[in-house]
This record gives sequence, structure tokens and C-alpha cells, in this order.
Amino acid sequence: MFLSNPATADIAARLPDTEHVAAFMPCTPNPTTGFFFYVPRRAIIDLDISVEAAMTLLMSAGMAQPGGGDQQRKLAALAQTARAAQVAQTNRATAAAK
Repeated sequence: MFLSNPATADIAARLPDTEHVAAFMPCTPNPTTGFFFYVPRRAIIDLDISVEAAMTLLMSAGMAQPGGGDQQRKLAALAQTARAAQVAQTNRATAAAK
């Protein structure tokens, strides 16, 4: 959700008696569509990420996580190790068959 302004006095008078903020929840893959809510401030969890990182998270439907670069590199290294082990096993099996 992207937070906007607090509710105006006129709108706040119609909401339950707690502080509310305006929030827009964009849809994937088109973030220009979405839903608009007034949410109690106490229900908000602020994430310390940039708008760019939030949009990347949104547009990728959660596949590209902020700070996920390290995880992606670890997965790539693991995949490379698995491929190398598979090649080595194939070579050993071929050599044993001869």
C-alpha cells in the first residue's frame, strides 16, 4: 500500500474513532488500477524501502524482493554447483562404461 494524506476532518468524523490514513493498494501488473482505503494508522507497518523497490516488488508480483540480490546470487551459485556435479557424475559414468 502506498500511503497518502490523513483523512480530512469531514471524512474522519464518519470513520471509527481512531486515526486513519488514506492508502492506495495498486494491482499487478497495472499499478495505475487498484483500491483506495482509509486504514487505521495502528494497522500500518512501514517498510523501509524506496518507492522504486516497492514498485519492483509490485510489478514482479513479489518475485523480485528488496535486498533479494544476495539470495539470487546464492541460488545461482547453488545451481551452478549442481550443474557441475551433474556433469562430473555423467563423465564418471561414461568413463566407467568404457
